[in-house]
This record gives sequence, structure tokens and C-alpha cells, in this order.
Amino acid sequence: MRHAVLALAISAVVAIMAVAQSRAEELVRIGLAVPNNAIYAPFYAAESLGLFKEAGVKVELTVYRGGAAAQEALSAGAADMITYFGGGAGLAILKGAKEKVVAALDPSPHGWYLLVQARSPYRSVKDLDGRKVGVTVKGSTSDMLALWAADRAGIKIQTIPVGGGGMVPVLKSGQVDAVAMFPVLSLQAMLSAEARSLLDYGAEMEPTLPDVAVASQQMLDKRPKQLRGVLHAFYKALGRICADRAWGLPFVKAFTKQTDDKVSKVTYDTVVCRQSRDGMIEPEWMTNSLAIAAKAWDMPDLAKMKPSDVYINKFIPVPSN
Repeated sequence: MRHAVLALAISAVVAIMAVAQSRAEELVRIGLAVPNNAIYAPFYAAESLGLFKEAGVKVELTVYRGGAAAQEALSAGAADMITYFGGGAGLAILKGAKEKVVAALDPSPHGWYLLVQARSPYRSVKDLDGRKVGVTVKGSTSDMLALWAADRAGIKIQTIPVGGGGMVPVLKSGQVDAVAMFPVLSLQAMLSAEARSLLDYGAEMEPTLPDVAVASQQMLDKRPKQLRGVLHAFYKALGRICADRAWGLPFVKAFTKQTDDKVSKVTYDTVVCRQSRDGMIEPEWMTNSLAIAAKAWDMPDLAKMKPSDVYINKFIPVPSN
């Protein structure tokens, strides 16, 4: 009898602990703009290393067809946080979205290139005047970068939304003349000699916050602890990836679904480990992002926004280990 009572008591304690655990690990729905972007590897590394659980959050990761689609999910309440770019978040806020940029995943567009076919006759951005340039979706980071390149070159282009997974196929088939390509697909296309670069955005652009974390106002107001937990886990995972090459390089390779070791090494060194280690945002970076988006989309009101209306550093810095 005593054994039976003891067993029941233990079962009750286990059940209570399970309930407490489930309550402690609150679900945070995160929308990623595109699939297999190396910048997002720390989200998955944090999950693999148990860092989200350690921070008391349970994360649900959903991949969308571009930053604009992720923004729609955030606005509709289908996501609590998303990845996007500064100017895009500014536009959403200008239109009434209740959200803020809460961290810089990468202040500069490392690994982003304007690519054409290797055999293409185009030799400069100016040669694309009147041509079709593939982007993920309208209003996305790739859309803004494509339009920025055209504006700087003094030309007009037609941006064609093809989705993140459609970039390489439409370029290879000639359906578009160029693509504004994100990492790792950009590096893979160049190293395989399928494409060549007309513009290295990471080298040519000043910090413009092409990859940021954005949180809903409800997340900011109601669940600040969980928001900090997500960011803490992300940057801690990034620190582990870059401090431990023997572990981090294979992880990045697997996440990006690469079979080419050379592509993986370049991605690791020139993209992932050049990301921000603490997420802090400088006002001028947001000013740059808003100004470029305003000019590219012919929306002057964007450039008039105060950086403080778009981002907040309240939830960072966090340890990067």
C-alpha cells in the first residue's frame, strides 16, 4: 500500500513538473523571410543546442516566400517575430503596423550579389537598363536592393517576384536577366561558375540593416522576457558557431544544404561569422535603410521617419559567448 501511495505521489509530482515546464517554455512563432539563408543558421543552432529551452522558450520556425510575406504574417498575428530589413519594417510601421525592429542580425548585406548568367553579355549594372531582375517578392529585401542598384546606376529595371527558391531556376532559364541574390545561393551560383557578379552589395553598400529581427508590439509589451530569451539564444548560438569552427562549419554546411565544401567555407567565413555578435543598432544604420527604401520605392515619407520610431535597443545587448 505504501509503495502504491508513493508511486502515485511521484506521478503527481512528475505531472506538476511537466505542466510547469510547458508553461515556462512559452511558444514564440518566428517567421523567416527565405529558406536556408546562412544568416538564420543561429536560430536552428540554438534549437539544436537546447538554448531556447534554456531561455524558457519554445520556438516554432516558419519559412516564408520573402520578407514581405513574413511581414504580412506578423501584421496578421500569425507570427510573433520575423526576419526582415529595416526599411521594410519602417514602411509597415508607417502604414500602421504595431511592431519594432529589435536586433540587427547583419547590419550590412554580406553575401548579397546582383548576379547574371556566366555567359551573359551584361558587364555592368548600367547594362540592365530596361531589363528584368528577379527578386523574392515585391517589397522584400531583394526588391529594395535591386532597385537601389538601378537607382545608383541611373537606370530603370523591372523587378520580377519569383520566390526565394525560384531565383536560380529563372536565372538559368533566361526568364530574367539578373537576380538580387541572398546567401548562400549567391555564393554557390558564383563558385559553380553558373553566374557572375555585377555588384557585391556587402562591399558597395554602407550599413543598411538588410537582415533584422522584428517583433510585434504585443510581444514587446506582454512577453519581454521571452523576447530577450530568443535573442539571447540566437546570439549565444552564433558565438558558439564561430568560436568552434570544428562544430560550426559542419552545422552551417548542413543547414544551408551544401555539398560543396568550398561554398560552405566561404559562407562560414564571409557571411555567418561577419554577422553582428550583439544585435545593437546604430541610428545612422536605420536612417540609411529608410532613405534607400524611400528612394527605391519613391516614398519620401519613409525618409522622414525618426529611427527611434522603427527600432529599439531595449532588449539587447545580450551575451554572445
